[in-house]
Amino acid sequence: MSGHELFPIVDRTDPQGALARAADPAGPGPADRADVQRQEVRAALARRTAPLWPAHAPVRPPAVGATRRDRQHVRRGAGLELQHHALVLRRITTAYVVDVAGPCFEAGWSIADVLHALDWTPQGVRYSHDSVTGIENPGAWFAARLRTWTHQDGTPMPSVGQRAAVEAERRRAEALAAAEQHAVRRQRAGTGTGAAAVTSSEPADRDRRPFRERWAAQIAAGRAEASRQARER
Repeated sequence: MSGHELFPIVDRTDPQGALARAADPAGPGPADRADVQRQEVRAALARRTAPLWPAHAPVRPPAVGATRRDRQHVRRGAGLELQHHALVLRRITTAYVVDVAGPCFEAGWSIADVLHALDWTPQGVRYSHDSVTGIENPGAWFAARLRTWTHQDGTPMPSVGQRAAVEAERRRAEALAAAEQHAVRRQRAGTGTGAAAVTSSEPADRDRRPFRERWAAQIAAGRAEASRQARER
């Protein structure tokens, strides 16, 4: 049997496929192809015994110098994992899921980030329509939801996970700065140095060590001074 017998040629001037159906009335229609796609996805997910890719990890090969095949393998696993969690995506091919989500994966998004974008806008508003029922074209719906999370030039915005990471780093920096100021105040109190000694100009002999080392040294010095004073009492 030839390839033309398996997949009859469709005349581009006949978008509805009337000529192809006339030539092969038993040929697969859109509904049949969609059913085959669903069966392929179900079969692949049936073999899933564990997450095919971590939900909160960027979708990229962990090894340096990964090949194109490695990247394809990782993305296919991530695509199937998306289809595992979002039932509506099982109605389209895994290859299409990966193609649409590809720019987001390139930008460092995780599977959890993509799933979040299906239900929430970048402004933090939850869509009133769920992602399970009433979707006639799941491929177009999926592309539209992710398009909402792109800039005008087409590049993805920071994902919800990336935004949370930036906020966590900001809070961490603020906490470290506050701890450093507290340690300095304690050291000055322990050595009897008053606030009047503080000047706006930076001392010429300013300690250039990393903050963590300076902080540890300051705490150790404060404890040593407290111990000395306790022995002298």
